[in-house]
Amino acid sequence: MAISQETPNGTHEPAKAAHVNMMTDTIIANLPPDGLRSILRSLLGVDAKVTPAFQSLAAKYLEATKPTSIPVLFTTRDSKPSLDFYEFQKRYRCLMGCGKGFESLRAISEVIQQVRKLDIDSTKLDDSSDHTFAVIDSDLVQAVTALQKQLSTSSGLRALSESEQCIIQDLRKANDGCDANFARSGHSPPFGRGSSTLRTLLTQDEKKEPNGMNVHRGSRPYQYKSSASNIETMALGEAIVPRMFMGLWQFSSPAWGSASWSNIQKDFRKHADAGFVAYDMADHYGDAERTFGAFRLLQDDAENIYCATKWCVFETTTISPGVVKGAITKRLTTLQSNRVELLQFHWQDYKDKQYVEAAKLIEQDSRVDGLGLCNFDTDHMDEIIETGVKVVSNQVQFSLIDLRPTFKMAESCRKHNVKLLTYGSLCGGLLADRWLGKPAPNLFDPEMTPSSRKYFEMITIWGGWKLFQELLTILSTIGKKHKVSISVVAVRWVLEHEYVGAVIVGVRMGISEHVEENLKAFTFKLDEEDLGEVQKVLDKSKARDVFEAMGDCGSEYR
Repeated sequence: MAISQETPNGTHEPAKAAHVNMMTDTIIANLPPDGLRSILRSLLGVDAKVTPAFQSLAAKYLEATKPTSIPVLFTTRDSKPSLDFYEFQKRYRCLMGCGKGFESLRAISEVIQQVRKLDIDSTKLDDSSDHTFAVIDSDLVQAVTALQKQLSTSSGLRALSESEQCIIQDLRKANDGCDANFARSGHSPPFGRGSSTLRTLLTQDEKKEPNGMNVHRGSRPYQYKSSASNIETMALGEAIVPRMFMGLWQFSSPAWGSASWSNIQKDFRKHADAGFVAYDMADHYGDAERTFGAFRLLQDDAENIYCATKWCVFETTTISPGVVKGAITKRLTTLQSNRVELLQFHWQDYKDKQYVEAAKLIEQDSRVDGLGLCNFDTDHMDEIIETGVKVVSNQVQFSLIDLRPTFKMAESCRKHNVKLLTYGSLCGGLLADRWLGKPAPNLFDPEMTPSSRKYFEMITIWGGWKLFQELLTILSTIGKKHKVSISVVAVRWVLEHEYVGAVIVGVRMGISEHVEENLKAFTFKLDEEDLGEVQKVLDKSKARDVFEAMGDCGSEYR
């Protein structure tokens, strides 16, 4: 349908429209939906100015197509999601994506109200039901995260208006009623993660100093201990940490899958028992900090579980000691800890030079054991270090497909004793056996995640799918020699660089795990022959062109 020029509040925007020529209209009319999605995604990547317009038009479309009534979302016979549920879910996910956080929460509240009314006493809730509730729970977490971004100001989250508080209170009441209904029938609360995240919007408890039950960590530098495995270690500042961190960015979206609170906690414990005790997260990874903090708090070996989180400054902010102290306090409160082992700092706008002062203030805070950077390029990392600030790490993208750290960043790391914490080293799961000999995927195939879509685009500019298959073939041959998978070889290749401190491997807690496979990265080393065969393929790539066109590490985010 056409999108009206009338805005949601009844006013009208200027009556203007650009001409779309006939041939362009023909393309739009005839391309398959997946093709349109792929092209639109590429267009958004080419010009950042397109994104606000896209979000605005999407919001108008959603307003124009708003349903006049709420459909029945669950079947009365077996309490399974109806077909209407999936359409309703798509709608509220779109709302949270285009800055309509409160509208999204209102829609999720309708879903929870209908779950509350289910006759769960006479209906057997099976694994499929548990999965449905876990997905809704993850949606609620993502909606609250999107809303926090919407409410963000330079001094923290703005106060809620009375009508906004009512929306959240109504949702909380629905959730509490749902919990009570499930408890009466002997079931666990279905939306525990979302409920915990939602509570912070009403109490704003992140602004308070950590108190009550917290992990109290001593002043000595962290020293990794593990008798369970042969995981390599390295010095990160004064700390000794494992060379593989578990990445929790999958908590930011149900696009990677959803799991119940109990299953997530079990997987955390399984990883810790195997020696994977270092975790990377961020203030905007859904409820990653909160879930990790709740897990660590109850562990007998809490002192051995290492936290690397982030403070990411995306919006214009006036830096002061109070602002920095408040940001750190917020992280500690969410983590339920009195200190953080590594706080990684991201600054969006290099034109605003306050990032130097912010880094100084973070380093000076006694509650932060080590200052790391996140997605800083070489020049700006050097600028901070040359003022006397001690930086122990920089988290950047580095893989066989993205070689940008090798061109400039590596030398600075050697000079200043900074270690790289690398992400994207498995290219969103594309550097894996299952893609060997397979045709290039469509970006929106069911098995493609936001990460794999991102790294598929990197593969395209690096050298294309044909050269990627050549790389997979070489990695497979090397893997057979060492009795490991393609993924393990890809991780080992990154670890062979002495300026790399650790590889961050994404984990889907409670959904799937690769503990045994990840441990194999420490059972061998690549020899000269292995490295030479890989280099032959890399020499055919456009790695240098990628560096020159995209810019140094982190440039894609700016």
